Amino acid sequence: MGPLRSFAFGKFVFAIAFSCSTLVMGLDANAGVQWCEEDPVFLVNGALLDITTAFPALYQDTIKEPVAIELLVPTNAVATVVSLPGAVPMTAKISKALPATGLLSLGVPVVVKVTVKASASFDTKTKVTGTYLWLSSTAYGKSNVTTQVSYTLIGL
Repeated sequence: MGPLRSFAFGKFVFAIAFSCSTLVMGLDANAGVQWCEEDPVFLVNGALLDITTAFPALYQDTIKEPVAIELLVPTNAVATVVSLPGAVPMTAKISKALPATGLLSLGVPVVVKVTVKASASFDTKTKVTGTYLWLSSTAYGKSNVTTQVSYTLIGL
């Protein structure tokens, strides 16, 4: 058996081993926990702010009150709610509670507070994403406890 034949035989054996391992590993595939996500959108000084709150879908029936989202912005900011999704009841509140920023400031500080009141205790995840999608901030929390995320929004 020459070097060319052994090389071809090696490729054949590798292909068979790869195919078998792919089939065997696929039998035990498990997707894990299915998450329920809600993502209201706010507009702050002309920049979009997407707030994604996620929790295990298994606990959706234990939610007692609408998910409460409070957005704290500087006193001189212009902010409004653009959309609220409807799969899970939700309330949105904008509070001008942070100190005013300078007119030439590129960043607008915002604080997001999320409360998920439920009859069970479970993990939550809140992600805040601004106009530029690669700039985001994530916080992990629990139901019945307010999760707070601080973020600097790049204005237009």
